[in-house]
Amino acid sequence: MAIVVLRELRKELSEDFGPGDPVGYIEAVHAAPADPDTPADADDRTFCGKPTLDMERVNYQPAGPEAPWFPPNMRQWERPDCAAALRSL
Repeated sequence: MAIVVLRELRKELSEDFGPGDPVGYIEAVHAAPADPDTPADADDRTFCGKPTLDMERVNYQPAGPEAPWFPPNMRQWERPDCAAALRSL
């Protein structure tokens, strides 16, 4: 089964409350099954059940079967529920 790695972002205004767009901070990194019709896209929900609509795709593919499902530099944001669901597959 192909998986897609996604970032869940938390949007915050800048500290000076000046004009501009909110800044996105990583809230969590999720895994989702690939969409059966468009394998490069995520299906509607992550393995932990969250909707994928507002999440951003992370351009990452594990190097092999024993490699982590998420990029190593994103370990602190790993979603434990997604990790547990992937281990149960």
